[in-house]
Amino acid sequence: MKPGASLLSLADQQTALQDSVDRAKSFLLGQAKTRAPHRSSSLVPADPAVGRKSTGTWTGTYTLPTARSALPYTPILIKGPLYFPIVAGRPVTFCGSVDAPFISMYGAVGVRLLEDSERPGQSVPDPGSLFADGGKNWGSFFVAGSVGGVTQFIARVQGNATFATSMAAPPAGKWSFQLISYATATDALADTNRILIGHPWLEAERPGDVREYDLTAYTQAKPLFTDVTLRVAGEDSLIAGTLAAFIAEPAYTYRILVTSEADVEYAWALEEAAAGPFIIRRPRAFGGKIKLRLVEQEKGGARRVVGQAWAEENAAIASAWPDLRIEYRSITAAVPSFPTSIVPASKDGAWAVTLRPPGIGRVALVDVNTRRIYGECTMPSGLLRSYNVPAADAGQMPGDVYYDAFNDACFLYDQAVALIAFLQLGERAAAAALVDALLAVQNPDGGFPFANDQSVLFEHGSGFIRIGAVAWVCYALLLADKPEFRDWFASKTTDAARNCLAFLSTYRNPRGLLNGGKGRYVGIVLDPGHVVPWWSTEHNIDAWWCFDLAAGLYGDAGYRAAADSIKAVLETDGWSEAKGIFWQGGLYAAGRNTPDGQHALDMMSWGGFVLDRWGRSQATATAIARMSRLYYVTDAPTGLSGFTTFIPEDGYPVGTVRSPWYEGSFGAVVAMRIQDPARANALMATLVQAQNADGSYPYALRADPINDIHTFPALIGAAWNVIAYSGPQTPYRRVLWA
Repeated sequence: MKPGASLLSLADQQTALQDSVDRAKSFLLGQAKTRAPHRSSSLVPADPAVGRKSTGTWTGTYTLPTARSALPYTPILIKGPLYFPIVAGRPVTFCGSVDAPFISMYGAVGVRLLEDSERPGQSVPDPGSLFADGGKNWGSFFVAGSVGGVTQFIARVQGNATFATSMAAPPAGKWSFQLISYATATDALADTNRILIGHPWLEAERPGDVREYDLTAYTQAKPLFTDVTLRVAGEDSLIAGTLAAFIAEPAYTYRILVTSEADVEYAWALEEAAAGPFIIRRPRAFGGKIKLRLVEQEKGGARRVVGQAWAEENAAIASAWPDLRIEYRSITAAVPSFPTSIVPASKDGAWAVTLRPPGIGRVALVDVNTRRIYGECTMPSGLLRSYNVPAADAGQMPGDVYYDAFNDACFLYDQAVALIAFLQLGERAAAAALVDALLAVQNPDGGFPFANDQSVLFEHGSGFIRIGAVAWVCYALLLADKPEFRDWFASKTTDAARNCLAFLSTYRNPRGLLNGGKGRYVGIVLDPGHVVPWWSTEHNIDAWWCFDLAAGLYGDAGYRAAADSIKAVLETDGWSEAKGIFWQGGLYAAGRNTPDGQHALDMMSWGGFVLDRWGRSQATATAIARMSRLYYVTDAPTGLSGFTTFIPEDGYPVGTVRSPWYEGSFGAVVAMRIQDPARANALMATLVQAQNADGSYPYALRADPINDIHTFPALIGAAWNVIAYSGPQTPYRRVLWA
């Protein structure tokens, strides 16, 4: 079927297109909701309008954790890489975290507490205390990664409970990750006499599953510590209580670990354990809330926590669970290592935390014994998540969504297109929240990061910049500053847009085109000092729209001159006279902008639209005809059709997969609509057949490993679906490129 052909009646076509827009809008709004990777419990706010600028008390309800899996408990939580099984020989980064208290900061790591006879309550630097040191210290922990029983790496667990390591060429085979400790530095150096902690994370048990699992339902444990009292006697602090009988294995020793929780838990004492009454005395203040744990040790190194911990804040309230609490964290530049509000979890299922300091807040139900998170809820920031990666696409077990930072990534180009869709649809609240978030993530130099975590609004990623993404955000902010939209926003976008225009101008090369940006990844390492040598026609078209709109919006002759300059150079240096379309881009060198000899779909769709704006309607028709002839494809297994991204005939590698690409296909609809609205609607009717039930679209229908194109459900296809249904023969006024 030719692009733009349709078998639907006009009425059925209009119904199908409006339904697709409604589903796409629902998906866009849903992507503003934050994910909850810890889901054994649910935490539901009483007021969903509470946000990052709220103050006072945040309230809600929670449920107790339920069983999620029959998998054996492991203290290790693998969060990366994206794919299991690991591809042999391909660079990979492993990262994750471990359950507390198996983390370094829970003890006197790097210092040695002096004996009372030396200097009571004092400590001195001592690298030897990184290890159990005969039981005097709470030693360091490590994660050992192995394939087929052969150790591939040993990564130390950091004080914030995380670990990470990279491998340039991992071997083939099934991976396992074991939490370990050592009694001495000598053992650690030689990797001998490992102290194994908990069940290992085994790929054979969790094939590709890298989610944070909550494995057991909550059952109130039998108290191990009873009749605990805390008091000060002169210069000493005392803890008295009774330790219940416990099963002691002859091969191990047992100690009472006392921690004092201020910003994090610090080791306060490590005392020999025996069932019955005990008194622990130290010549130093408590300094925070006290916790008691019975620790099983091997050669002085901690193996596990036995029984139930005793927590001071929980023990003081009869109506609270003894080992569950609600923690609130305010997320700013990074997730802090400590909560700013801690309350025992009341047995009535209600929670209330104090919002301090202001910021995006995250509330969690936490097990005092292991600090395992059972459930959480995070305030929305206004940014929209760009992808939902299905578990099956990440080599996981079916029926769930992959847990990885990638699923919290908000690409700034996507945010710009979504904002334009909200303006078109009249979604004032969503647009206002998104603008507020965009203003928060803008870099001090006026630019924008390529991508941003949904909840961490203040990172200001300036190491990786691509001018096309920056220009799209700038254009969306300029639209938001138009008179018909300006009153939607409490914080006006004028200054942000003008600062962004100034930032774009700094990337102009001597011939007048904007170069691509800065930053590159070498393997997994970002090189922020790299200056992108190439220029992109698409980026410069994006920038032209910005300066053109700004010239009319602000009556600024400088912006008019900038737009005219970009247009003039694109029509000479960026134009293929032989084919009557734009080149994809090129390089500036020796006083010339030399084209790269390649083309892509956007050069005919976005390029065709801007050509029409420049009064070159015949060139627009040529571009549309060429893309329809060469880029329109039909997927044989499904019969679905659309426009593909790249083709070998236009300079891309042999083996490039020709498959419908929905962002670009809806962009083609926008281009067609300026000359043939009926054909544009017919093409849309074909494209919307691929819409997922949730309103999203696959980024592309088929993966293309050569060009790093995936099939993940994506926000951008839904946003372009909305935008494509605007203008002639639609119920929506066109906002984009109006």
